[in-house]
Amino acid sequence: MRNRNGQIVLLLVFILVILTSLVLLNVDIFTSVREKTHIQHGGDAAAIAAAYKQGEILNEIGKKNIEHLVAAIRDETNLCRSIVMKQRHMALLDPVDALRAADEAARANGMATRSEFSKILQRHVDDIRTVYSEGASGEGAPYPEPFPGAWVQYASKISNVILGGLAAGPDNLEFYDSLSGHLLLNRQFYNAIAAKDWCWFHFNNKNILDDYGSYTDWAPLPAERENPLDNSEVFSLHVYSRKISFKSVFTNEEILEILRRYSDEKFNEDDLNKSKLLADPEEVWFFFEPGRWSQWFIDLALASDGGMSDFPIVGGIKDEYNVRGCAAVLRCIGENTTVAVNSTATFNWSAAAKPFGAVEDFEGTLSPVTALNYLVVPAFTDVRLVPLDAVGGSNLATADYGWVTHIQDHLPIYMENGPSAISGSCYYCDQLKAWERESFRRSGSNWLKFNSHTCQRPMPGGTINGGGTSHGH
Repeated sequence: MRNRNGQIVLLLVFILVILTSLVLLNVDIFTSVREKTHIQHGGDAAAIAAAYKQGEILNEIGKKNIEHLVAAIRDETNLCRSIVMKQRHMALLDPVDALRAADEAARANGMATRSEFSKILQRHVDDIRTVYSEGASGEGAPYPEPFPGAWVQYASKISNVILGGLAAGPDNLEFYDSLSGHLLLNRQFYNAIAAKDWCWFHFNNKNILDDYGSYTDWAPLPAERENPLDNSEVFSLHVYSRKISFKSVFTNEEILEILRRYSDEKFNEDDLNKSKLLADPEEVWFFFEPGRWSQWFIDLALASDGGMSDFPIVGGIKDEYNVRGCAAVLRCIGENTTVAVNSTATFNWSAAAKPFGAVEDFEGTLSPVTALNYLVVPAFTDVRLVPLDAVGGSNLATADYGWVTHIQDHLPIYMENGPSAISGSCYYCDQLKAWERESFRRSGSNWLKFNSHTCQRPMPGGTINGGGTSHGH
């Protein structure tokens, strides 16, 4: 009887251990799901807040265009110059306020600050104060100031926002000195190596697996690209100041129609004909950048994505909203410690949002905001979350500190001395070391010889590291 009682006690202890483990596991699952949802809410709120601010700024620049038009008809030269100067300040400095708005929204949703979000921006602030400022004057200067003292104000404003850290990291920065157009600057290349995703090479660079010999085969990294310096690098609005005669863009009839829609001032054709500033080719007006405010979708294919079709959205894009424009991409990161297995999981969530608006074109049809010959007007009325892949990002996103460090610090060493000289603690460096092995590349080439017919071009998007593409807002 005693043996039987002892067996029962052991059985009960065993059952109790199992039940406790199941309870702890359920608690871990619940807390993990809750933390992921929490981070998603923080990222979505941050993106919406930043995009809303972008729309507000664009509307203000548009209102200034109308004020400028009225002042030009009256030949008020000094007022025109003052308005243009305000617009230059708005385009460069005010989008930094979108970063502040995003950070506040993320904090309001319980997101904690992450040091990596502000490290790269702080480093860039140092570049603005030295490299940009030193190249602000002189013939052929690479970084001419859009207005006097611009770089000092710009650096100070970014510094003030990141001073206490950031709870949401901007993922679509566009530094003036960003590099592009090179395979080594494409994160998908590294991810394809890590995953042995040979189909990626099949669709993107069929010959490199066979033709590559060593790191000396790479073409030089591209030189600094020339970006218009009107825009902030943080959540750029993609507008530009254009010296042009207003009358070379618009007829008198169109000018009067613009005034009718957006101004209470009354003018007639004689007033327009008398104005000297309307016909002055040195007068500055703010327009949308045509290359960045082009068509967004062709049917369900991203217009900027080489015709990739079947984008994962339901229905089409209304014509009046079918413009690429500007956007804000924000990332939030959180951690969750599991009790059952005593480990910590890190969750990432990126979200993208765009400001939307529409105007009536000169024929009276509801059209994209660019329909008035790309003149910026106060037309933005809404903000929506959108799929990440429908926005596009940047090669220098502060939310991926490792990537930026790789681009800025490791790649130059690799290009000069090869993979043996680069850091072993860098994910991207590890992929370059794997890529350098001839046996690795040969295995991919051999696989494609027999299996390339099974490759299917993936849908835009993905779920890498908890990213926000798959939810397809």
